[in-house]
Amino acid sequence: MLRFASPILLVALGCSSSSTALSDLTEELYRARCDHLTRCGTSPDETTCLALARQTPDLRVVPDVSVQGAITAQKIRYDGHRAAQCVAAIAAQSCEVTARDVRVLPSACVEMYTGTLAGGESCSIDAECTSATCELPGDCPERACCVGSCRAPQSGGAAGDACAKDHDCESGLVCGPSRTCLEPTGRDTPCDVDRDCQDGLACLGVAANVRGTCGPLPGLHEPCPYQRCGSENLRCDDTTHTCITLGVAGDACTTFSDCAFGLACETASHTCRVYPTLGMPCDSTCTGDAFCATDDSGSGTCMPLLANGSPCNGNQQCVSAFCEDGPVFRSCIDPYVCF
Repeated sequence: MLRFASPILLVALGCSSSSTALSDLTEELYRARCDHLTRCGTSPDETTCLALARQTPDLRVVPDVSVQGAITAQKIRYDGHRAAQCVAAIAAQSCEVTARDVRVLPSACVEMYTGTLAGGESCSIDAECTSATCELPGDCPERACCVGSCRAPQSGGAAGDACAKDHDCESGLVCGPSRTCLEPTGRDTPCDVDRDCQDGLACLGVAANVRGTCGPLPGLHEPCPYQRCGSENLRCDDTTHTCITLGVAGDACTTFSDCAFGLACETASHTCRVYPTLGMPCDSTCTGDAFCATDDSGSGTCMPLLANGSPCNGNQQCVSAFCEDGPVFRSCIDPYVCF
């Protein structure tokens, strides 16, 4: 099912007099995310980050054509001032992975879109509804348009009340895996996922049929027995079992996760290097408007993004950023427009 949701959690900022036009929002989001990654030491520089972000699933900003269509149809109102605050929030996001502003979607990023449809009216995406919740049929496919109805606005639920999203719960509560509002717990309490724990804590030691315990993640040079570190620019070293900074260009590496964002771990030299561009040999990812195409021998070359109708194996290969299953093969198509 296609619903409006931001792929990244941000921090809310105060009032701002600036405004971001809808046509500029995508580029502004790219720059804000790369400002954040560069400031936190996760990316070597903004230029490298911007070149790679467009080809990285976790950072690629694909305009939501359903939201844009609903704005044109006046089912959604767009607030450029709130959008500017949301963009600024991304750039200012904390580098600590368990910080409050990483976990909680700020009001500015929610309120830049305001639905106009009342409870009971037909809808296809959450952003169309005044309640920000469009209840779709349970059998709605993940990648298709469905028609449901807007849920009526309701006040935040108390701990133990049923919920579908965090905004269904009172401030300070989260909608847990059991679909009930819960209050995050403190250090040394049982947990199943990070969101069960208070800000600044993670759920450590979770395994099959074994619950974890809320606790702080380690910092630079501290032991990392759970293979996790507390800041975006740190990784757990397999040799020393302590948190160290991500590698920069020229540093030794074993896998891509050893290197800063925007750098690949070159297979031959085992060193961090800038990702290749169009026409260059590649292992997995290319920068710019290119993807890594491999042959039967496993050798790769950065090739131009594919036009609609071309066979594809993933969204990252398509100009449209949408690769859809077909009766014979997957192909690039325009994203579904649902509103």
